[in-house]
Amino acid sequence: MEERREILDFAGEIALDAGAILLKGFRSSGLVVTYKGVSNPVTSTDRESEDFLFARIRGRFPDHGVIAEEGSRVKGAGDYLWYLDPLDGTTNFAHGVEHFSVSIGVYSQRERRPVAGVVYDPCRRELFSALAHGGAFLNGEGIRVSATEDLSRSLIATGFPYDKNLSYENNLAQLGRILPRVQCVRRFGSAALDLCYVAAGRFDAYWEMKVSPWDIAAGCLIAEEAGARVTRFDGSPYDIEVPEVLAASSGLHGRLLELLA
Repeated sequence: MEERREILDFAGEIALDAGAILLKGFRSSGLVVTYKGVSNPVTSTDRESEDFLFARIRGRFPDHGVIAEEGSRVKGAGDYLWYLDPLDGTTNFAHGVEHFSVSIGVYSQRERRPVAGVVYDPCRRELFSALAHGGAFLNGEGIRVSATEDLSRSLIATGFPYDKNLSYENNLAQLGRILPRVQCVRRFGSAALDLCYVAAGRFDAYWEMKVSPWDIAAGCLIAEEAGARVTRFDGSPYDIEVPEVLAASSGLHGRLLELLA
């Protein structure tokens, strides 16, 4: 546990520094936006943040592996594999919307699960963090999921895949089944923060398909450690390599599984 505490503390430290990089580039005249797909942007600040995080992790833990969204990756000789999203919510960022984050999840290849994670929202100065079996925290204070059991009074988050215009697996069918049965659905544009908002009781649940490991590695652990049930759409334990996730309070999880099936 002491080793993982050191890893978590370091992840929090570099997430704060990466957040400063994001704020420096946010709404700046020098921001460069390109596209990996029709609706999948990447900015010069994504790459600056990723380069910074990659270099710091390799310098501190040279035997750890790293996989980052924009392509930086290296195999490590040790157990730990870092999943980095240097800017989760790039579409928001590129449009000047103040809702994005840095997500850092540390995965144990031996245990086949995330064991440490941080998500930092630099606009609100909110650092979410968790250790496996150690609880979930927001700026050092413990957080828990909501106690909501009434689906009709629940506020739920989701997202849509970048290929929504090309694939029938675009979450519209699931949205159509869930939206009439809940108080409302929100689509904020950062999977990492959606999971953290479930952890903090701000959202009662979150689901999404076609997510990537770097989107959810930290957030799934944080939500789980805050008391959420975090699974795939068939109810089996979540796997960051499987591109679907449902995180919900225990009182809502079963009903949402039925609607997603």
